[in-house]
Amino acid sequence: MSGFFGADVEQLLAQSRSTKTAGERLGEIADALVALGSSVEWTGQDADSFRDQLEGGVAPAVRESAGMLESGSRDLALHAAQQDLASDPDGRIDTSRYAELIGGEGLWSDIINGTQDAWNNPFNPFSDPMDIDDLGGRYIDTAEGQDFDPADVDISEEAIAEQTMRQGALGDCWLLSALMSVSEVNPGFLAENISLREDGTWDVTLYDDGEPVTVNVRPDQLAADGARVDDGQNDGWADDELGYMSIYEQAAINHLGPDYESVIADTPGAGLELITGQSSADDSFLGGNPTLEEFRAALSEGRPITVMSDPIHPWRDDIAGAHVYQVQSVDSSTGELIMVNPWGYTGDGAEDMPHTIRVSIEDYRANFVMAGVGSKPEDFGKPR
Repeated sequence: MSGFFGADVEQLLAQSRSTKTAGERLGEIADALVALGSSVEWTGQDADSFRDQLEGGVAPAVRESAGMLESGSRDLALHAAQQDLASDPDGRIDTSRYAELIGGEGLWSDIINGTQDAWNNPFNPFSDPMDIDDLGGRYIDTAEGQDFDPADVDISEEAIAEQTMRQGALGDCWLLSALMSVSEVNPGFLAENISLREDGTWDVTLYDDGEPVTVNVRPDQLAADGARVDDGQNDGWADDELGYMSIYEQAAINHLGPDYESVIADTPGAGLELITGQSSADDSFLGGNPTLEEFRAALSEGRPITVMSDPIHPWRDDIAGAHVYQVQSVDSSTGELIMVNPWGYTGDGAEDMPHTIRVSIEDYRANFVMAGVGSKPEDFGKPR
């Protein structure tokens, strides 16, 4: 095959801008009609009936058409962003091209999930769904899992507070970083939301649009190369124990999937919402990234914070692109953010990414595009 396949991004963006302008103009016309009708020196029953029809029928219909145009403009821009993201060999795009045209919560979730859906579409000749064999097979079939007893997985509050994350072979940093953040500020909440049943399976409470959902996880579903407890050695998964994160990861797959692709790539806020049930807007690059004081204030309230690095190319070599980190603290003496990588310890070589990085607020703005700030710990799991 040869030639171009897919949409022309520039044409999509041009049409999006034109449609947006038309929608805004229609909205202005509706307002002008109402204002003009009110300004006319006309009294009596006919005048009142005319104004009622204008304000109650005509103007709302025009505004509805304006809203449809603006919604269409946003959809066009989303398609352009998805095409751009899918076409780039590194899966990175220039977010500034779309900030003006796409707004509202869930921007990045829409883009990422839309692109993910396109690549996983059965009509996509490059689509190759991931199965458990791609993740090392079943954990219970490995040498270390032969005598596995679900009761050996420590899901106590103390263990959850102390354990260090090691992300496995799945690209679910958005979920694992959220778990890291929540485990640091309220490990008891996670301990309450995971339990071992008498039949040797676990029940995990996740949240769907703020509503609690109980998800069952079986030991035979856990992948060998899934999330584990980091033992501090860069020797793969073989010596790492299963932990609460292993079970939570599979619960997310069971709830969102059942395919593994369902947990590959999402926004920082999406992870916090799934785990805590509370809203977490993550379109920060539209409204301006948090300031150092805003980070400090949120952390002082115990709010979990996760941030996503630039999907185009972070300027610093020690920051992975399109990757979600936990913001652990602020060093008041240096004014730096201290961030933790869910990959865990990957080694000390030149090609290895450090487990912990220190980032000035200037470096944050240059290397990160989005922050997910969760609710206060005492609000986790409460009705919205």
